[in-house]
Amino acid sequence: MSRSELFRKLALTVQIAKYCQKHHICTSEGIERICAFEDMMSAQRIRRREFLASMGKVALASGTIGIGSSCSSALAAPPSKDAKIAIVGAGLAGLACGYELQRRGIKAILYEASNRTGGRCYSLGDVFPGQVAERGGEFIDNLHKTMLGYVQEFKLELEDLSKAPGEVFYYFDNQRYPEAAVVDEFRQFVDAMRDDLRTLGQPTADAFTASDRILDYTNLQDYLNNRGAGNLIKNAIAAAYIGEYGVEIEQQSCLSFLFFIHADRRSKFRPFGVFSDERYHVVGGNQQITTALQTRLQEQIEYGKKLIAASKDSAGKIELIFNRGTSQKFDAVVFAIPFSVLREVDLKKLQLPQWKLNAIDNLVYGTNSKLMVGFNSRPWATVGSNGSSYANLPFLQGTWETNPAKATDNSAVLTDYTGGNLGAQLNPKNLQQETNNFLNNLVQVFPGAYKSTVQTNGDRFLAYLENWLLNPLTKGSYTSNQPGYFTTIAGNEGKPIDNIYFAGEHANSFYEWQGFMEGAAISGINAAKQIISIL
Repeated sequence: MSRSELFRKLALTVQIAKYCQKHHICTSEGIERICAFEDMMSAQRIRRREFLASMGKVALASGTIGIGSSCSSALAAPPSKDAKIAIVGAGLAGLACGYELQRRGIKAILYEASNRTGGRCYSLGDVFPGQVAERGGEFIDNLHKTMLGYVQEFKLELEDLSKAPGEVFYYFDNQRYPEAAVVDEFRQFVDAMRDDLRTLGQPTADAFTASDRILDYTNLQDYLNNRGAGNLIKNAIAAAYIGEYGVEIEQQSCLSFLFFIHADRRSKFRPFGVFSDERYHVVGGNQQITTALQTRLQEQIEYGKKLIAASKDSAGKIELIFNRGTSQKFDAVVFAIPFSVLREVDLKKLQLPQWKLNAIDNLVYGTNSKLMVGFNSRPWATVGSNGSSYANLPFLQGTWETNPAKATDNSAVLTDYTGGNLGAQLNPKNLQQETNNFLNNLVQVFPGAYKSTVQTNGDRFLAYLENWLLNPLTKGSYTSNQPGYFTTIAGNEGKPIDNIYFAGEHANSFYEWQGFMEGAAISGINAAKQIISIL
């Protein structure tokens, strides 16, 4: 599973290389076999979706949703309704928490600093005619049962993005490489990682080995160099990982890469391997999920409430102090805002343990930006691509086509996805110049792209740029895993402290769905269940 279409493509390439090595076949034969397998899986998807749809009706009839609820929880006697619960942040995690509590008879108050709910689940429907793009979270995997449960409960429609025709274009050092070349070079690299993969555990801040610690503190750039990776695979991995985790690869623990290669060590990935990946997007925008949650909680949400400080009194109640000097005391509090923002709140009087403060203060967030550009044709399709590309050009790291199911021959949107230093420096105030820079690089990968753009008012590009680092309520895109993360922070993000709870994509385990919308929703539901168990 990946947060970007690009990373999913790299995952497929890596798995092809491993498959070829395991079965001692040539790269071309391996690619042919996998293509045949994907065709078979595509035929099965329709039948499986029909089955899931029928199961969804059963789930709704029994009051269940995803993995966040169960029949027994829906029928259980509700706890005391007198307890005062606060949820700080009305993004996906906060809304999921509030909704789960509401289902159990508890009306928590949600405090949101902005004038809208949804956080990084934020759809863009008024820029590109006939298409909806995503400023933030974009993809829903077939294993994201909580998100799929919400889709079923709220009667939303999904579009399947998993079978867009065309190739991924790899463009490095002013040269285009076929996928087979990337697979071939990765096959040579597999043996160099074998010993590391054999000893790989699941390190956390509470449990790790000496070898775990050594690898954890080895950054990805050094790891690739030390293990003799070729230039092509280094370029491909760098482009993918800067996008996927949002920081330069010398600022990432190599364990993120090794867990990706050793897929069964992280989460549930997928029973049929990476080849069976299904990618969904909510027709009309993923924000419809958070809007539906907001509608059910609208009387419990207060807007424009930015948290300034929090303290605990002698009776154990938590006092929250907001802007404009307002304050309230609560029996339990859920902090459902990013640690990048929470660390700016005065928490001294909560007397949190050092391990929690370390997680809050030192968790790293990516600097991803999304530049979406409108086109009056699909120039990538004319050269055999599906719009996905990797590059190491000054203003281009990776692209994918947004909403290909809704695109036409004269209307399409391409997403330019960046992270690291490039992602951090993109400025929405300079939208036209940033778009021009990108397009001047894109024509090297997809000839004719520049002249195919939609331009309004004569010479203005139809485009939109979202830089999450510049948003004062996020200060970054999503969790990244810096050298040392796994043995000093991992596992501590979501742990509660007495009557203080934590939710957000960062609060879900790396070994589950950290960094995804699914992780945000699960963390909110888990926080609600923790509160219920104590009440």
